[in-house]
Amino acid sequence: MLIVHIPSWFPIPEKPLNGNFIFRHIESLGDRVQSVILHHLHDGFMPEVPANATLFPVKADSDDKFGLFRAYMTAFDELVRQYGKPDILHLHVALPLGPVAARISRKHRIPLVVSEHWTGYLPMNRPNLTFTEKVMLWQTYRHATHVTAVSQNLLDNIGLTVHAAAKKPQTVVGNVVDTHLFSLKDNLLPQDKKQILHVSTLENNAKNIMGILHAVDTLSKQRNDFELNIVHDFQNILAETYVRERGLDSVVHFLGRKTSADIAALLQQSAFFLLFSNFENQPCVLLESFCTGTPVVTTPVGGIPEITNKENAVIVTPEDEPQLVDKLDHILDHIQAYDPSVIRQNALDICSPRVIGEKWRLVYDGVV
Repeated sequence: MLIVHIPSWFPIPEKPLNGNFIFRHIESLGDRVQSVILHHLHDGFMPEVPANATLFPVKADSDDKFGLFRAYMTAFDELVRQYGKPDILHLHVALPLGPVAARISRKHRIPLVVSEHWTGYLPMNRPNLTFTEKVMLWQTYRHATHVTAVSQNLLDNIGLTVHAAAKKPQTVVGNVVDTHLFSLKDNLLPQDKKQILHVSTLENNAKNIMGILHAVDTLSKQRNDFELNIVHDFQNILAETYVRERGLDSVVHFLGRKTSADIAALLQQSAFFLLFSNFENQPCVLLESFCTGTPVVTTPVGGIPEITNKENAVIVTPEDEPQLVDKLDHILDHIQAYDPSVIRQNALDICSPRVIGEKWRLVYDGVV
């Protein structure tokens, strides 16, 4: 079976990890299908694609949308000449390349699978969709054969945003974790201070990093046996200024961007992971934490309730900073109540490459 993948999110020089969860989905397919990735390379930047996939570059002289549209159509015709007609087009994230994938699907009569990760469909973000984006989404889902998303919550909100999507066959296919890299932690050695880890873009509207820092500031006046390590793709001057002005430099550490191996090691050294988001889909980093046997403190937003339970998480109401302080204070004293092996086994059942690869097989077989 030949699958042509069209990822709307793709690594670029300033965002080398952009859409890395899309690559993990492709990797989960293994060699059970032949995967070809069709994408326009940004300024010639050549990312490392999954070993089980071939990159077919789109050559475009212009970054304008019409020039890129024509370039994709031309590139796909050449792809068909080299590989033959694909069995399925797989569009990863509807915007901005949805209309391109829909046009290719119609022209060549190839089934179109759309898988989604974007938070733009969620109620707090839906009013921000432009008229053009709504039209593009309608064009995409109208011609989709099958729709998938990383959580049921996201699938439901896609249907509420684009009614055409609600009428299509749907499947939840969650995110994938490298379960060998994110392996079970050894028993934590006694530490002078318990380590808490947060990983995000530090975009405050979604991740509420300032709420985390306010809570940590309050908690640091009650106890001094913890540290917060923050891994972040981008700098947040407001957050760094707050830490400096509040004298939290010995408690809060901004570590910058880290590799997946670095994050796995940090999780294995941490007592728990902290995420105080206002909205989410299905955060990969929560699944990664679970795979190392590390519990989380998090909010019940988006698809998070679908992957958390009393064995792996402490739940906090979004934006409730006093409650967050109380929950952090409690888990710091009761971290031994969480069994790493149980947390990991539950995670393996929902996010291992084997499990997700089998879900894709069932979707593809049903579509074909």
